[in-house]
Amino acid sequence: MNPDRVAALVARWVRFYTRDLPAPIAERRIGELDADLHDHLAHEHAGRKSSTRIALGLLSRMVRGLPADLSWRGQHLQDRFPTLEEAMKKQKNAYRSAVGVALAAALILLWGMGAVGLIGTEGDNADLMYFGVLAVGAAGAFVARFQAAGMARALIATAVAQALVTVIALLAGKHQSPATSIVELVGLNGFFVVLFLGSAWLFHRAEPRKPPVLR
Repeated sequence: MNPDRVAALVARWVRFYTRDLPAPIAERRIGELDADLHDHLAHEHAGRKSSTRIALGLLSRMVRGLPADLSWRGQHLQDRFPTLEEAMKKQKNAYRSAVGVALAAALILLWGMGAVGLIGTEGDNADLMYFGVLAVGAAGAFVARFQAAGMARALIATAVAQALVTVIALLAGKHQSPATSIVELVGLNGFFVVLFLGSAWLFHRAEPRKPPVLR
């Protein structure tokens, strides 16, 4: 795994969740993140850590920081509306964020399969199982007709399918390959599980709430 590519992915994520915020706020956040990434990579390289370990560390930081990033975005949304309109806007923003996270996870998964291979050596047929993971998500989305509640369930099913691939790969002994350690196998797949579950949580947030029944 290439740390520079992972750093570029983190930078794109920051630009994604700072979109449509006031320019000074977004630019300050992006600048802070770029400086932090530069310092982090310099420190890790100085410590003579392997590229894979550095890349996994960056992925781990990104995953652990997702809730804080989304919370930061919510605190800096510019507009304020009356209660009903504000709730509708929050649901719309949550839905868009959920779609963005799900698509990002799918694209990163496809890129990983094609560029470096996620299980065993590059080109290992075991990677084909990930097409099944994506098929679960796509089928669930169509069955749900892209409604928030159904999409949340579809993304949970996708996360379960991703975890199942990990279990199958471990049972098949793929972690014994020189190119894939058990830490890499569990860590990488855990990264995608967290992304899919995060998307499911955002879809749940986007689900319209029924008004309380008055008696």
